[in-house]
Amino acid sequence: MRRNPWVILGSVVIGQLLVVVDVTILNVGLPVIAKSLQASMVGLEWALAVYSLVMIGLVPTFGRLSDVLGRKRLYLAGLVFFAAGSALAAAASHIDRLIAARVVQAVGGALITANTLAVVTDVFPPGRRGRAMAVQTALISAGAAIGPTIGGFLVTRYGWQWCFLVNLPIAAVGVVYAGLALPPMKPAGKREPIDLLGALLLLVGLCASLLAVTRSGEWGWDDPRTLGSLAGGLAVLVLFVSHERRIAHPIVQMALLRVRAFTAGQLAAMMAMFAMHALTFVIPFYWQGLRGYSAEEAGLFMVPLPVALMAAAPFAGRLADRHGSRGVATFGLALAAVALGLVAAVRPDSAPADVLWRFALLGAGLGFFLPSNNSGVMSAVPSDARGVAAGLLALARFTGQTLGVAVGGTVFVAAAGASLAQRVDPATFMEGMRAVCLTALGLAAVGAFLSFQRGVTRPADAPARPRSASPASRR
Repeated sequence: MRRNPWVILGSVVIGQLLVVVDVTILNVGLPVIAKSLQASMVGLEWALAVYSLVMIGLVPTFGRLSDVLGRKRLYLAGLVFFAAGSALAAAASHIDRLIAARVVQAVGGALITANTLAVVTDVFPPGRRGRAMAVQTALISAGAAIGPTIGGFLVTRYGWQWCFLVNLPIAAVGVVYAGLALPPMKPAGKREPIDLLGALLLLVGLCASLLAVTRSGEWGWDDPRTLGSLAGGLAVLVLFVSHERRIAHPIVQMALLRVRAFTAGQLAAMMAMFAMHALTFVIPFYWQGLRGYSAEEAGLFMVPLPVALMAAAPFAGRLADRHGSRGVATFGLALAAVALGLVAAVRPDSAPADVLWRFALLGAGLGFFLPSNNSGVMSAVPSDARGVAAGLLALARFTGQTLGVAVGGTVFVAAAGASLAQRVDPATFMEGMRAVCLTALGLAAVGAFLSFQRGVTRPADAPARPRSASPASRR
């Protein structure tokens, strides 16, 4: 019996919403957690960083596992792991236990993230895929927008533990819903062995490299710890690539990287997230530190970006289905670059409305880019490689986010001569913020160029090995 693909989409969106909303809810609860657990700032930073690092290190491997073992069982396992980690986090009586619980949550988050896009691509045909990814993008953006409000309510009324306990009933509903809605989605053909050594090398290499990036603001880029972690991580990644080229069943099939639509879309996604997070890291300091607004008001001022993204995404999905992903995605990033240039022109005394429409334009640009790019990337690979493709796309996004925060802070310090935490005069602050905006503009422009380079190809929907597949997708 053929199942309704929109019902299936709803089942995987629940899991993705858990992963996204949990991060935004937790950010609101950090000050209360610090007081309750008597945690240092370093401990809190690790509670946030370990989640991102473990997810980044595991999503490509879990994507490969979903291609080999089947998507349904791994997605359900992700919901169970995420719920277990949430329960352990709520019960934590010390920051070290909270950090350990966040590792368990990250394993669940990686299992969910690695399977979501692959499931959507499996159940929607090319002519409807863009609309499906647009709906997914809009719903997740809505979750990110309301997360801080939910977090503030839960922390104020019930305590910080409810930042995690709220996940349990949602995960339970998700398990039942997905268990009923998802088809078996078992891989065809003989089960291939899993490259455990490759998985370990990838995890260690990514975590070490991105640890250096995330801690560079505290340690400094020239600190031996930063340089050692970065050099060690990159060396392990070189070993990983060498190992993958020599074995029959690698974690990452290197032939995928020769598919232009796939590789260009991955790099464009990383540039988009790099640009957006470089800016959004700085903007709260503009509203609160420079303009004197409260944290609540500053949070409200960020709402136009996800709202505009939600509004643009469905329209972009329909366009991508009709005309292909290349033009729509490229237009989206070009529009985002224009918006970033307009944000660079704001003044310390600009009326809030004069700033907010620029953020709305940035959100609209991302709304055009994200669903069409996701559709183009996932349609560019054969069906037996969609799991690892989804994992690599998530890796590109997470890497861009991590680099954006680190580089945004570094660029601000270089231009303003002071950190974001220091009080500086308005002219100095605006120098730093302008430099960050222009850096983000350059990154978005590079992303738009890469997006255009994906070419016009046809969907690679026939199950085939990447090495024998023709470059794919009228995307």
